[in-house]
Amino acid sequence: MTRTKTVTSLDSEGLSSALAAELLKKFGRNELPEKKKPKWLIFLEQLYQPMPLMIWAAIIIEAAIESWPDMGILLGIQFMNASLSYYETTKAGDAVAALKASLKPLAYVKRDGKFLSMDAALLVPGDLVLLGAGGAIPADCVVKDSQIDVDQAALTGESLPVTFFKGDSVKMGSTVVRGEVEATVEATGANTFFG
Repeated sequence: MTRTKTVTSLDSEGLSSALAAELLKKFGRNELPEKKKPKWLIFLEQLYQPMPLMIWAAIIIEAAIESWPDMGILLGIQFMNASLSYYETTKAGDAVAALKASLKPLAYVKRDGKFLSMDAALLVPGDLVLLGAGGAIPADCVVKDSQIDVDQAALTGESLPVTFFKGDSVKMGSTVVRGEVEATVEATGANTFFG
């Protein structure tokens, strides 16, 4: 069990909605930046995979020996393969994007003096959140009191839960296995350990 140093004070009692709105403008949404590849690039990538490269070699050989019908057939095969691969790749990517959009994580945060459930993308540094067994850690947070056991397998590959005490920093993307604590958000979005 290692203790980590914290950068955020533990005395947060939650934020007002007005201050949270200001901080949201300053720090941005609690979302990791996504790198979206243009669809034309996805199609081009289908043309220089290992198997298509061998077909290109065969096309060049057929052109060199001036066997135009065979070269045409190989070109047709090449672009038909690329089109099918492009379709499957974009279909899978769109399905993942739709699933991700439907699984918006929720956080239990103290705003204006009371705990409420809200979209975790609206968390800001300084928010007081409630972390409980079975829930995902919505942002990098500092444990305010007590202790919790956290599954960090996605981050570190550790197979056993790690126990965190008052003042320790738990990372976004982990899951609480046991316990319930209040924690202060120290980093969100691109500023998190994952970001």
